[in-house]
Formats: sequence, C-alpha cells, structure tokens
Amino acid sequence: MTFTIITPSYNMLPYLKLCHHSITDQNKVQFEHIVMDGNSTDGTQNWLQDQQLIHKSEPDSGMYDAINKGFAMASGDIIAYLNCDEQYLPGTLAAVDSYFESHPDVDILFGHALITNPDGMLICFRKAYQPRKHFIMASHLYTLSCTMFFRRKIVDQGIAFDTDYQSIGDMKFVLDLLMKGYKATYLNQYLSIFTWTGNNLSADERSMVEMEKIKKTFPGWVTKFEKPINWLRWIEKLISGAYFSTPTLSYEIYTQGSPKERTAFTHQNPDHKWPN
Repeated sequence: MTFTIITPSYNMLPYLKLCHHSITDQNKVQFEHIVMDGNSTDGTQNWLQDQQLIHKSEPDSGMYDAINKGFAMASGDIIAYLNCDEQYLPGTLAAVDSYFESHPDVDILFGHALITNPDGMLICFRKAYQPRKHFIMASHLYTLSCTMFFRRKIVDQGIAFDTDYQSIGDMKFVLDLLMKGYKATYLNQYLSIFTWTGNNLSADERSMVEMEKIKKTFPGWVTKFEKPINWLRWIEKLISGAYFSTPTLSYEIYTQGSPKERTAFTHQNPDHKWPN
C-alpha cells in the first residue's frame, strides 16, 4: 500500500523539519508527504522549495481547511495527517501497512502516542482503546489524531473536515466517520509523539465553545446518561490496559538539538495523566 501524509503548516518551520524527517525515514513503505502551508513568513516557503515533497503555500481558513485541500491532492491508499509538532516513531508506517493488509474490513486505525516536552523528554503516555461514538460524545476524542490512519475510500466518498469547527475538528471528523458506519479499531503499539508546547490548538478557549456547540447535536439520552456512559468507558479503558505501561519506556525522536538524527530517550515509571 501507499501512504499520503498531510501536514498543515503555518510559521512552525523548526517543528516542520522534525515532522518531515520522521516521515522520510520510514522504511519498507511508499509514501508522499504533502505540506499545505498557509503562506508562512518564517522561511518555510523557501525551505519547501528545496525538499522532495508536494507542497502548496496559500491562504487558508485554518488547519482543517488546509487538510481538506491536502485530501484533494492525495494519491495514497492510506491517508493520515500529522501536524508540525508531531512525529512518527520508527517503523510506524510499516506496522500500519501490515495491519491494513491483514484486516481488509478495517477502515480507520489508531494507536498509542507519547506526549513530550519540546526538548523531547516524556510527559506521559496515551494508549488508544476502542473508539466508540457514544463514549466520545459523553467525554472527548480520546484517540489522538497523530496516530490515525484511514483508507482513501473515505476521501473518495467526499468526507472531509467540517471547517465550522476550528479547534475540535478532529472530534467532529471521527464522530462523522463512526456515525456513517466505518469500522475503526486500534493497534497496540506506540505510533507517534505529540509535542506539548502549551499553545496546542485543542487547549484554547475556543475548543470549549465548540464543545458546547457539538453537544447540541448529540442524542438527548447521551447527555442525560453522560456519567454512566463515562463509567463504562473508564471500565473499558481499564480492561484494555490503557492506564498501564512497562516500568521503562524507550523511544527515538528528532529534536531541535538533533534535527537530522533521532535521539534516544528512556523514561522510568511513565505516567498516563494528560498535562494540565
């Protein structure tokens, strides 16, 4: 299978370089990396001219609009999007390729992720567990988009991001897919890292406003039984092992101090708790 990885970009060149390297060093797979840049002014456009990737620099109405434009350019069998402050871990695309090949009934695949500081040090681990639409409605999108891969038939059938949602577009997109009956599951493997900068889009006040907006579209019984639904979700999370990790976590990523070669990190007694 071939992959299309789309990266929306705006004035994040130092992170974009790391993101790009984490894609280009993936072995045993064919891929294209599409960068949709919103007319950055930090040197990104000049850098893109020197890279062997597909790119376009033009104004957009936000990250999800940029990704939609990338969808229109994608040629891969499997599609994903990776933000500038995210990276794939070694062997991610090969593992995803193998899973899709052996599970033709699966449309969407998630995996585990590591949350790191900008210097690469681990903050926490976030393990995926079965994505269920009513669990998401009653809580949040608990699978990270940096670990999501899906078959191109989804794009071919005209499904894209709802750009009315500028902060929680990932949640709306995944819910739309699940509501339409696409089959989603997860791979019991760490696939990506997410850099916690403190300015990540999902952490702003707008996301709270959009959460209130999207909740008005949910069935009334979900809101009424939100607490018991979440109890069921927590039980499934516990049974899946998402709260637990091995005593030692080792990983290799690109850092600002080593932008062209992965740096190895080892963390003892990692935590699953999301940063405040």
